[in-house]
Amino acid sequence: MAFERRLHPDLLADLNILLEDLTREWDLQHGLTAKDFITGSKPLTSKQFTDRVIIADGMDPAKEHHWVRRIKRKFVQRYGHEVSVKTWQL
Repeated sequence: MAFERRLHPDLLADLNILLEDLTREWDLQHGLTAKDFITGSKPLTSKQFTDRVIIADGMDPAKEHHWVRRIKRKFVQRYGHEVSVKTWQL
């Protein structure tokens, strides 16, 4: 299988797609949902997303450079360096 390339018009639904892809494709067991990331209108950065996923999977972002690069790259490919409900448009 491969990462989902289609984008969902709702940011929360789209973040859930990415999180499910991380679980399915890379066997990450973070247990997170989009609601764990989006709070109000504050943007979510690629670093915040990456660190939270890695920590939730029981790893240390300071020691898991390989995972940091991989996860951050997927986020940036999909959203750029940050995304918010306000800026998300298809």
